[in-house]
Amino acid sequence: MQIKRRAITVGTTFFLAAATGHVMQNGETISARLRGADATEAPVLASVTSTAATVAVKETPEPSSVPVPAVTEAQAPVASEPPTAPAAAEIVVAAAVPAAQEPAAAPASPVTASGLPDLPRAEPVALVADLRLAGRIGALDAGYTKTDTAADANYSVFGIACADPMLALEPSARGMVKLTLAAPCFANERVTVTHAGLVVAMATDPAGDLTMMLPALSATARVDVRFASGDTVAATQAIGGLDALARIGVQWQGIEGLRLHAFENGAGFDMPGHVSAAAPRDRTTAEGGFLTVLGDPEVDHPLMAEVYTAPAGTSVNEVMLEAAVTETTCGRLLAGQALRMVPGAATAVETVSFAMPACDAVGDSLMLGLAPVAVPAVAMVTAGD
Repeated sequence: MQIKRRAITVGTTFFLAAATGHVMQNGETISARLRGADATEAPVLASVTSTAATVAVKETPEPSSVPVPAVTEAQAPVASEPPTAPAAAEIVVAAAVPAAQEPAAAPASPVTASGLPDLPRAEPVALVADLRLAGRIGALDAGYTKTDTAADANYSVFGIACADPMLALEPSARGMVKLTLAAPCFANERVTVTHAGLVVAMATDPAGDLTMMLPALSATARVDVRFASGDTVAATQAIGGLDALARIGVQWQGIEGLRLHAFENGAGFDMPGHVSAAAPRDRTTAEGGFLTVLGDPEVDHPLMAEVYTAPAGTSVNEVMLEAAVTETTCGRLLAGQALRMVPGAATAVETVSFAMPACDAVGDSLMLGLAPVAVPAVAMVTAGD
């Protein structure tokens, strides 16, 4: 019985060693089959060495003190009796390769993203002058001339496409010039009107138009209109009848400044024949001369002027400049410009100034008499600061 147990033990040990070797050699395949995948068996060469312990079989006699009855047992036939194990039994299962060799790793298969094609490997390309995009784009623009369209135009507040400002001059009676300015894109804008040394500031209306009467100071009247943007428009008009007129005026900067007074036919202040801004007369009058007030006091940095016109045959006794002492003008130097128009000669320009008294004299006025004028030789005075 003991021999059979030992034989069974040896056989079991051999079986377990063989099973362990099989599992180690085919573990990945078995695992794949258990997961339901078709795993490709990788050839693996391994060695399994199983060494059973040395078993010494020695007959031990039964103790003689215990009598054993003689019993004959029927021996069952043994199908296959394993050979008697030697004193030292060694069981070796060897593979074709040494046990120290590691299993060969299976080659890694390329991984491809699902749904994406295999693209060739991109190689960096050095940029050269012929490949630069900016240079090629610039070559396309060479010699190109853009055509102006309606989208490129500027528009007025009324949606009218802006055109260049237009200035027209029209001669009128008594040596006057009618000025008409059309500038749709310069609505409600301050403009400076210049003519023969006379400078006044006006404003266009909401449509960009301006109409005014301007005393002509030269037979060939050139008028320039300058906008705040720096744009300028000019026009020239021939004016007749200036040989029968005398003009004198004053111009200044600011709302308050100099005032012009002309006294005709021996008149005094506030008498008939006293021509001033308070009693300017109409230019069509037959009584004598008339006064034209120029400039818009509502614009920024006003430029104001007054021009007196004396037709032929008018008796002008005296022309005076008045500088009123106000809170604005007191205690400072008030300066202006004077112009004289002599028929057949260029308009003369000179500077006039007043040293205004202290502010405790507010309400008073300073008067400056100008040289007498005679028709047709009439002087024109302009004052400014």
